[in-house]
Amino acid sequence: MRAGRAARTALSALSAAAVAMAAGCGGNRAERDYDLLFTNVEPIQYARILCRGIPMQDQHTCMTSVLQHYHDTRWDEPDPSEVTGGPFVVVFADDLYRGAYVSNPFISAFTVSNGADICRGRYDAFAGDTRADFHVRCDDGSRGLANIILDVDGRNGVGRLDLDDGRRAQIVFGHRAVGGDFL
Repeated sequence: MRAGRAARTALSALSAAAVAMAAGCGGNRAERDYDLLFTNVEPIQYARILCRGIPMQDQHTCMTSVLQHYHDTRWDEPDPSEVTGGPFVVVFADDLYRGAYVSNPFISAFTVSNGADICRGRYDAFAGDTRADFHVRCDDGSRGLANIILDVDGRNGVGRLDLDDGRRAQIVFGHRAVGGDFL
């Protein structure tokens, strides 16, 4: 009798844990879904990405400047060139690539450089691209795919870049998200 009760209790506990994990109560948070059109990106997320390669003693200053730029520009009305383009930053584990993007609903492109290497990404629906993934080619011969997601304001956002050589990077783009030393 006790063995049956213990088995039912264990099964109930296991079922409750499975339901909690399915409902999102597990310890691991799911990665951002880049197949969405937009999401809410908090300013601190931009700062974490942009400042992650900065030495620890300078990270607070870096993050403060990113947050300050974000808040200083929140009421700025964009000029026409800022609506269709802006700064674009790719952050590898130990390397920062800076550049710019241009965009319209069917064709988008970016070019970034770390000073020695240049990477270019392009999405072109007219050329047959069925997914909004940027096909990326770098001067060092690496290739890959980049995927971005817009912040709810529609002009800034984050993304990821996966290269065929195994390197991964995070992306931050837009006039409000990227400023100061990152331009």
